[in-house]
Amino acid sequence: MKPGRFERSFCFIKGDLAAIKKYFPEKDFLDWLIETKKIEPPLRFNRHVISPNSSDSTVAILIEQGFLSSPEVFELINNFLNSRLADHFELASVEHEFTEENFQEEDILFKGMFTPSIILNGIRKMSRLDSLVRYLPSEKELIFRQVPTYSSKLNLMPPEIYLWNLLQVPRNFSWLLEQSWLGPTETKKVILALSCLKLVDFNRNLGLAENNGRPGFVDLEKCLIAFNERCSFIYKYVAKQLGPVAFNLIEKCYREVQEYLDPIFLNLEIKPDGSFEPRAMLKFSLNELSAEEKKALLRGFDEILTAELLMVKKNLGNQHEAILVKNLKRTGETT
Repeated sequence: MKPGRFERSFCFIKGDLAAIKKYFPEKDFLDWLIETKKIEPPLRFNRHVISPNSSDSTVAILIEQGFLSSPEVFELINNFLNSRLADHFELASVEHEFTEENFQEEDILFKGMFTPSIILNGIRKMSRLDSLVRYLPSEKELIFRQVPTYSSKLNLMPPEIYLWNLLQVPRNFSWLLEQSWLGPTETKKVILALSCLKLVDFNRNLGLAENNGRPGFVDLEKCLIAFNERCSFIYKYVAKQLGPVAFNLIEKCYREVQEYLDPIFLNLEIKPDGSFEPRAMLKFSLNELSAEEKKALLRGFDEILTAELLMVKKNLGNQHEAILVKNLKRTGETT
């Protein structure tokens, strides 16, 4: 992330924030500890830590000199990185650049800081939503409550639980703004957070346009065929460029995004040509799914395609990604 003239690096391993020695800003960490009054070191300690001649890490000095215990230091590193990332949420414009890198186990301080919790924390800290209003539903849009597999890992606060519970039955946004005891501003903020965490969803792009005079009809069989044509095309393109490793990359994309999809995607398996095959249980009732289930399936198709295109960008570069997007348009609309 590059806010203005400053550059900050954040590392993610399998989607979760990680603390990596190479990128860990030790001086910033020390300044944060002092600013937040976690420590009040004597001047000699300050000079020793920030001295360019010191070969010891800040973490080692904090522990060795008895300022903090090792469990406390690692907990504070977690809090520091969470806070540092959350500070970016309200910035008007931030340039992002993603690069892929491999780390040895000895380079990792710790990993597995749950990204959805960081997102929740970042939105909670926001005081203005001006730049994010476009991500809120319109007043007439229905809001659907979702229960992703990771929802139990989220530490929701009472106001968030209250609003989430109001949506046990789908409600339109205007009803929610009128009925919520949180007030319109806080309600919008909580809905934005719940939406980013996929705890709620809106009925936009549900594909309920009239089809053969039948409103609300979506032919999922045709959608699945179109989706598989795109997936197969991406696989063949990557295989031509990288060889047999292409299948492993496609499989990795699916496994990484699967946790954030509807449980219905547990019933998809990858075929040798890079397409997906619903198992008998799902295929039997594909067009008998409810409107919410259909939307979850269509959204999942988009998520998988987006992940695959990002994989192409990481492994082959922007030019190959652009070529793929252009060609995918011939088989249907891309994400």
